[in-house]
Amino acid sequence: MFSFSKRNMTSRIINKNKNSLNLLDRFPRSNRNYLPANNRCKDLVVYGSNLSSTVNYPPYTSIVRYMVNIPSHLQSILVGILISDAWLQINKAGNTRLAFKQSIDKLEYLFYVFNKLSHYCSTYPHLTKTNINGQIFYGISFSTRSYPCFTELYQIFYNKSIKIVPLNLYEIVTYEALAHWIMASGTKTYNGITLQTQSFTVKEVVFIVNVLIHKFHLKCSIHMQRGQPTIYISSKSMEKIQAYILPYICNSMRYKLFIKK
Repeated sequence: MFSFSKRNMTSRIINKNKNSLNLLDRFPRSNRNYLPANNRCKDLVVYGSNLSSTVNYPPYTSIVRYMVNIPSHLQSILVGILISDAWLQINKAGNTRLAFKQSIDKLEYLFYVFNKLSHYCSTYPHLTKTNINGQIFYGISFSTRSYPCFTELYQIFYNKSIKIVPLNLYEIVTYEALAHWIMASGTKTYNGITLQTQSFTVKEVVFIVNVLIHKFHLKCSIHMQRGQPTIYISSKSMEKIQAYILPYICNSMRYKLFIKK
């Protein structure tokens, strides 16, 4: 099951004899002076509230990578972009990085997400250029460092290197996740929204529709585009959920809810 519990996080750093949580023993070659000891600070800090950008920080040691976790207030954002356009890459060491790309006209939205996740990134977003059938398309993309904490996401969103719909989608999808799903890959269709789910199988899309119906009481239907399934959410359903997802919609994406900027 998908969980960011302390137990699951801690399980990644237990060494072979399972009796020690000493990261210095687990990673003896790691630089022990990378993080100087701070025994003076007595400030009370709300967990996850001090995640400032780490762009241009020096390379992390193995110990620091294993110390990095994902706070609860970022979970829905990650679920929303992963079910749509973001992707994960896992390396041989078992560390995973997240990457996210949007077309150039979604510049504001991509930076909106980047600012939320910049604590996990070493570089700023960059421009991309893709040649499809002789036509050039420009986009903007960013990626995070590789962390063990992203590997748990990889385990539920991927099966044999292929992205899948998580089996526990009902538990992890929220209104905030749905808002990011719509912003990242939703398309205005008449007075409703079409979720571009062509990368999933028909069976998976049927499963998604069931989740949307039972959890959010949405009126959905499946439509085929070039032989691939998409999900249409009716205009009445969009009106019903607008108040719940609007707080998470950035200004440039409000048009998808038929709201002027």
